[in-house]
Amino acid sequence: MAMLTTDQQDALQELMNVSMGLASDQLARYLDTLVHLQVPAMQVVSATDMPSQFRELYADKEAYLISQGFIGPAGMQGEAMLLYNLSSAKQLANILGYQQHDVSDAEMLSDISSILTTTFLNSLAAQLDSTLSYSAPRQLSCENNQLIERLQELASRWNVALQVNIQYQVTNYAFQCDMILLIPGSALQILQQQLDIILQDY
Repeated sequence: MAMLTTDQQDALQELMNVSMGLASDQLARYLDTLVHLQVPAMQVVSATDMPSQFRELYADKEAYLISQGFIGPAGMQGEAMLLYNLSSAKQLANILGYQQHDVSDAEMLSDISSILTTTFLNSLAAQLDSTLSYSAPRQLSCENNQLIERLQELASRWNVALQVNIQYQVTNYAFQCDMILLIPGSALQILQQQLDIILQDY
């Protein structure tokens, strides 16, 4: 199983901290409130273990997922998933001052996901001297195992994946979302090479 060295992990942590800061700043400006971040948790996992892991965490919750694939040069690719508790949609409507039925839950969460996903990943790619292209967002529900089915689909193509969990929480509101970034083993090797180039400059 491909693993990040300690230096590579520290370098990636710093890059992600910068990207998280930019994404949270954009979210805070959009919502006009403070956004709290936790340090992202990173681990290399077996792709075949992901479906059961996520089933334990989310299958019994009323959760909503927006999944978006990304791809870059030289085989860089992955999947960014933003997971929300459905009660957060109501809190989001209150934060934004929407009246009932002004917009759908899916529209609100799609707007938030667009801000967080593209801001975070574009910043991360720029720090790696790269660019990314995105697939159309896919909206999934955890209530009918769509999340598990998507993970099973990914696991059938990926042996290992770098899993990064990032939690955003809006101050003074019961709203939070979790960004789950998955990078397959083949792309992880490319990422390691890019991190080594950065480390050589220090």
